[in-house]
Amino acid sequence: MPAHRWLLLLLLAIAAPASAQMLPSGTWTGEMVRADGDRQPVEAALERCAGGFTLALDIGGREANVPEDAPATWRRGTLAFETGRVRLPGALLPRALVCTLAAGDDGALAGTCRWGGERVRLRLAPPADASFGC
Repeated sequence: MPAHRWLLLLLLAIAAPASAQMLPSGTWTGEMVRADGDRQPVEAALERCAGGFTLALDIGGREANVPEDAPATWRRGTLAFETGRVRLPGALLPRALVCTLAAGDDGALAGTCRWGGERVRLRLAPPADASFGC
């Protein structure tokens, strides 16, 4: 293969969408949809610092935090995290929320989470007043 084709392939690999490269700090907003169709508003305070990401969620008025000793990770356009135990509205017992959210072309994060034996969908829109750092 000629050298210019290798260079073109390399440039295409490096030029990934901006949403896959950067994850801004700020308050992300969206909703969580449970298997029964119940929808809850979500606010996620995400802060990117030198040591990793901190994340605090408000799900329908219930708070959940990602522990500092197991921070959220951002790799190849995917945010992965596990919160401490949270009791979602209408539930009897608190459970950890384990999520994997992928960045879309619009910059939003969307994916599924496990909450005990239940799968829930979570979608978060990026903050309007985003920053890149803490």
